[in-house]
Amino acid sequence: MNKINVESVEPLLKESNLHVVSQYMDGIQSHEIACQPWKEYKTNNKATFAIAYSQDNLLLKFYVKEKNLKASVRDINGDVHKDNCVEFFVAFENEYYNLEFNCLGSAKVGYGATRHGRTMLTADIIEKIKIHTILNFTINTSTDYFNWEILLVIPKEVFCFSSIESFEGRSCRANFYKCGDDLPDPHYLTWNMIETESTDFHRPEFFGELFFNSTGNTDQVYYSNKQQEII
Repeated sequence: MNKINVESVEPLLKESNLHVVSQYMDGIQSHEIACQPWKEYKTNNKATFAIAYSQDNLLLKFYVKEKNLKASVRDINGDVHKDNCVEFFVAFENEYYNLEFNCLGSAKVGYGATRHGRTMLTADIIEKIKIHTILNFTINTSTDYFNWEILLVIPKEVFCFSSIESFEGRSCRANFYKCGDDLPDPHYLTWNMIETESTDFHRPEFFGELFFNSTGNTDQVYYSNKQQEII
């Protein structure tokens, strides 16, 4: 089972500046989303993520390199899994949240015990998530790849069915995914391995573990530009 000790970046922000936060996340250790549980969907696409936290926010940044682009700006809780998509499933108690985002920042967030009968979060809650995306496509004579990044600053209020006063010192179970159901090369990458016969991300029994380290021994990190500082 994969495990991560999540670094604290407390305090996170004096003001909101996602560009600065995104740069900071580039310096945090990244983790591969490299498992390919279902042989019929083998792919050369690559995905990694970095994760950190503050008292009130969970920070998550995905980095993706893939062959094809097919995405649209969708309504909240639309079928983002059909696009270039990354996903974060997390359980603080028995039930779990699914947070799914396409490369344009469209979001789907739900909560429940299984894939069936999930409670979809309302737009006013989902819109609390701050999103910063970067898309880049470079034509090469040998191989063309589409590279994209997405930063998510997820406040604790998004986990509205859980009692979270602070992330510090908490542990949870989670998995991270990359997919694209309607792409020319549909694929399903996972951080922690899933052992099922057919594609199914909604399997909390295969989640890995996250532990949010205490801030006591974390050195302060200084980043600044004209608009914003992280201190």
